[in-house]
Amino acid sequence: MGTDNAPTRSTEIRYRRDSAFSYTCHACNRCCHDKIIHLNPYEVARLAQNRSIGTTEFLAQYTDAAGTALNRVEDGACVFLTENGCGVHADRPLVCRIYPLGRHVTAEGEEWFSELAPHPQTEGAYGTAGTVEEYLTAQGTAPYIQAVDQYLDVLGRMATVLRALIGAGQETRSEAQRTMDDLVTGIDPEIPAWLDMDRVVREYCHAKRIAVPDDPATRMELHIHALDEWLHRHRE
Repeated sequence: MGTDNAPTRSTEIRYRRDSAFSYTCHACNRCCHDKIIHLNPYEVARLAQNRSIGTTEFLAQYTDAAGTALNRVEDGACVFLTENGCGVHADRPLVCRIYPLGRHVTAEGEEWFSELAPHPQTEGAYGTAGTVEEYLTAQGTAPYIQAVDQYLDVLGRMATVLRALIGAGQETRSEAQRTMDDLVTGIDPEIPAWLDMDRVVREYCHAKRIAVPDDPATRMELHIHALDEWLHRHRE
């Protein structure tokens, strides 16, 4: 199956987009067990649409870790793993798309990739027939990478505003607490409200008197606009 030496592959090598790399999945599904699959709001929206439900329901039903990771079933398998493989393959998250690679971005914005340790019995075939860039393109990663980078930027802006509020006087610290309450109080007390794209976008569109878009990418744009407007109000 082309898996010679796969379990002993180095996880120390840094790949760039032009680095030689190829990988062929043979659907052994071993990578779908015992993994923490982190999610951002765009990925939640894609998966929710795949399940024909809203993000509020999806977060409550299918996620763990305060809405930031997919649930797993008792044997450690992903909640969406079926007898026929991934049940949400068309809308699978970024970490699943780029497997067996992991993506890293430094504080200066430098991007690099590493190999994740494979399952000892993996049937995936590694090679050098292409490049990392070609692999990313084949897996449809572009909108997912754009989304994760944009949400990381949003988190940075949130942290900046909250640090400024917390470092101010008592009255402003009280405002910071109210700000935090606004951010984290959702329908499910364990899931921060800002992660719920449908809820945030619905309220934003109602205030702006515009229609709520169906496309997850367009809703993501409005979601980020809404969060930035909220942050701007609390900077003033």
